[in-house]
Amino acid sequence: MKLHRFRVQLLMRLYLVIVLMVITFGTGLATGFSLFYRLLYVLVLAAVLGYVWTWLMLKRLEVKVESRSREARVGDVIEETITARNHSVIPKLALEFKDQTDLPGSLGGMGLSLGSKGSSTWSIQTRARRRGTFFMGPMNVRSTDPFGLFARDKQFGTVEHLTVYPRVHPLPNFEVPSAALYGDSATRRRSHHVSPHASSVREYAFGDSLSRIHWNSTAKVGKLMSKEFDLGRASEAWVVVDLDASVQAGDMEESTDEYAVSIGASLAKRYLDGNLPVGMVAFGDERYFLPAETGGAQMDRMLRYLALAKAEGVTAINVALANYESLFRHNSSVLVITSSPDPEWVVAATELSRRGVRLAAVWLDAATFKGEEGSPEVPDRLYASGVPTYIVKKGDEISIALGFANRKDGVHRNGTARRG
Repeated sequence: MKLHRFRVQLLMRLYLVIVLMVITFGTGLATGFSLFYRLLYVLVLAAVLGYVWTWLMLKRLEVKVESRSREARVGDVIEETITARNHSVIPKLALEFKDQTDLPGSLGGMGLSLGSKGSSTWSIQTRARRRGTFFMGPMNVRSTDPFGLFARDKQFGTVEHLTVYPRVHPLPNFEVPSAALYGDSATRRRSHHVSPHASSVREYAFGDSLSRIHWNSTAKVGKLMSKEFDLGRASEAWVVVDLDASVQAGDMEESTDEYAVSIGASLAKRYLDGNLPVGMVAFGDERYFLPAETGGAQMDRMLRYLALAKAEGVTAINVALANYESLFRHNSSVLVITSSPDPEWVVAATELSRRGVRLAAVWLDAATFKGEEGSPEVPDRLYASGVPTYIVKKGDEISIALGFANRKDGVHRNGTARRG
């Protein structure tokens, strides 16, 4: 937009000079005064010099851009090193350098002059403020003549793409709920139930079944030895991210959708680190769905999906939960991340909980992202329904806010979970 406006201004100035030339020439012919011809010569000379000036300023100029990142996370600083060299004896004066990019928050252009055979190197640092895929480059160099009549642009380098992934926060205090099945737990602890996870052996105790006896150890020590079992990790977790456009608030990295995808990625990593299969559901500019799987590749896929997802959805969170109700089984853990103030989704969440689905909710208080006072209605309803609820407000430190669920003593309302 700014480039277009700049070009329009240049064209208006050039047209004005052309009109003055025509008027001056016509007046000189009509009156015969030599002063008008001299003025015409000056206007023509200024136009020719201006055009040649812009051509010479970009002649034998070299620009290199180095250290461009291909991947980053929200909050990271992206640094570029630009080197400009003048291979001509003619100084390059008043050049404007601007990196062509759609990365939000990128700096504007800078002016620079280069001496004869001179060079200059500088760095540009831009903080990644939103997730997504953006283009970086080429570097545009503009030369404008002293009269402001002509402008010439020359581009250096090629277009490169930058993917900004959501920020992943450590969640050491987030309690990963089990699905209440033998062979499923977030922690490794001894169990009197027989599960697929045998951890050690002990002496046989009265009442142990024959299936618990470890015959190899019994043969070695000469007495009956029983197997000790751990509760393993067998259930699956589903991260449901609400990207309905109507419930979003805030801007850039301090927006509800950025918080939501960041929390979604952080929760997924927390579960995947516990060897639990994790799936994802998100309704944004389109439907994003990942079946539950384990491993680092699943985390990479989830980050890529969340980086591309835009908060332009039209599907309410209660509708999304209803659409995927059949997917969530009694051995599933479902984590809902939303900023919706509509209590209807609380009803849908409660119905899932009654079916035996282990449900937890992360509620983003959208009012605080607008600079308003938060409302406790939704978290109070969730609390009354027995759904573990984590309240996150603008400026909260995620790793702290997701360490306290269903607190009624104002932990999230007195600022103790805030950054800094």
